[in-house]
This record gives sequence, C-alpha cells and structure tokens, in this order.
Amino acid sequence: MTFKYYPLTILILGVLLGFYIYNIDSSSFSYTIPFTNLTYNMPVALWIVLIVYIFFFITIAFIFSERLGRFIDRNAIKNDKRIFVRKIKNKIIEREEDKLILKTKLFKELGNIIDGLNITPKPHITNCENQEIKKLFAMYENLQNGEEIDIHKFNIPQTSTLFTINAKNSINKNYKNGLSIIKNKNYIYELKKFAFIALLRNADEKEIEKYKDQISYDKEIALEMIKIYINGKIHLSVQEISDICKNAKFTEDDYLNIIKSAKGKINPNQWIEISEYLADNDENAEKAHFYVLLELEMLERAKNRLKAQPTYEFLNIRAYLDLKAAGKTYPTELFFK
Repeated sequence: MTFKYYPLTILILGVLLGFYIYNIDSSSFSYTIPFTNLTYNMPVALWIVLIVYIFFFITIAFIFSERLGRFIDRNAIKNDKRIFVRKIKNKIIEREEDKLILKTKLFKELGNIIDGLNITPKPHITNCENQEIKKLFAMYENLQNGEEIDIHKFNIPQTSTLFTINAKNSINKNYKNGLSIIKNKNYIYELKKFAFIALLRNADEKEIEKYKDQISYDKEIALEMIKIYINGKIHLSVQEISDICKNAKFTEDDYLNIIKSAKGKINPNQWIEISEYLADNDENAEKAHFYVLLELEMLERAKNRLKAQPTYEFLNIRAYLDLKAAGKTYPTELFFK
C-alpha cells in the first residue's frame, strides 16, 4: 500500500470498526486516569477506536522518525560528498581550507586518506562524471600543454605549483609578462628566477640593466649572466664577473667551464684579464686561469704562477709543462677533464 493512503485507510477502518462494535455492544466504560481525579465515561466502541488510533499515531511516529533518520543521513552523505569533492579540488590546486569537516564515518575515513596524499591528475581523463573535477582535469592538462589559464576562475592560490606553471607559461609566451614578478617580493624565488632568466635570454642590454639588481643570483642565474656576457649581449666589468661567480659559490669546474666557453668568443687579452682576476679573487678559479695560460702558450707565466702553489697541487699543469720541456706536445684539453 502506498504510504499516502495509509492514514485515510486507518481512519475509515477505525470509524467502521467503531460502528460495528457499537452495534454489537452499546454499553459504556469509565476510566480514571491514575494519580488524577479525571474520569472519562465513553462507549466501549469509542474506547476501542481510540486505542486503534493511538497505535496508529505511534506507528506514524515510528515511520516518520525512520524516514527522518534516512533523510538526515542522505543529507549528511550529500553534504559530505560535496565537501569531499571540494577537498579533492583543493588538493589538485594545492589550496588549504580548514573549515571542510566531514561528518559521516565513510567520508571521514576517505577524507583522512586524502589529507595524506598529493593528487596529480593523469592526462586525457574524459570519463569523470563530476563536472567540477572534470574542469580541473582539463585545466591541468592545458597547463601541462603550455597554455595560460585564468587562475582566478579556479581560485588557485599564489603558493600553488599550478600558479607557478601558469606564470611560467605566460612568461614563455612573452618574457615581459614576468617583469612585474621579478620586482615583486611576494613571489617565490623559483618563479622570479624563471622570469629573470627569460629576461636575460630575450631582452636587450638596456632592459637587463634595469632589472639585473632586482634578484639574488644563484648558480643558474650566474651562469646565464656570464653566458650572455660572453656572447656579447651585455657588458660587465671583471669586478662584476668576479662578484657574480663568488656570490654564486662557483666550484673549480664551474670556473673552468665558463672560461672554456669563452674561448674564441672574446679576445685573448680580455680572456687572460678575466681569468687572472677571477683566480686572484677566488682560489677555485686558479685551474681555469692555468687553462688560459696553457692554451695561449704563455708557459713562463704559468711556471711563475705555479711556483706560488704547493708542489702537490696542479699535477696536471706540472705534467703538461714537463712534457712541453721535453719537446712533447699534447692538446691542452687532455689535462683539464
């Protein structure tokens, strides 16, 4: 029976039952409510109908309480599903939100698992039924393909990796999009560095000069700066070059690599001047200076400088000079690997 017909059916049956009993027995019955002076005198038929209706109302109360419980549970699950989806969204965009509280046992357990994970969407996901998550998947794939998105549309925080990727995509399209980032202290160093390297690779000397003091140099930036100097894009003094290298904590190999990369790109006098200044200001550049001296066949100068070094150091240089003295000639590169 459909529930909506149940109350009407009981009402009719109760009335019919009352008439039927009244026709059989029309006597009355008195009942005094315990601990009170209230006495009710009614026909037996009416008492029976009253009892039926009392049970009917008790039944209705149980039915409604059960349905109300199911309604509350459904709403709790529906609300937890919405919150759970939001948690997943926040995980994808790396956004922190403390007010997302799950209430049902299942979603609490799943939520605790999600809290301990980093979520990265797979590419080409098309079978996701949740439209919000589906849009995030599409957004993520667009970012990975180098596209620029509207970060405000997805509420992506500035601290998110996706924000950084999006900014990098924008800078790749036009290095000028990163100029404001270089000057802004609120951006992470990784992004400022990316914008600055893009500037070094694409801007002219005048624009580079404008921004070159807006960021601290790590080794990657220092190498890029020395590279564009060697290629003749900007002008740097030997003091500036030395400071850049020292502040970036160049190793012996770093110095050697930049000196090697300058071979044939700057004139020999400038090459010697730079390598000597670097060596005089940082012992890590000593090997690079010896490389220049040997490449330019400035053997006496190399010998004189070698005298100031302990006998157990620069054995490769000493071997090269000994071979030269013996009339043997080998490529300098063999001694600087």
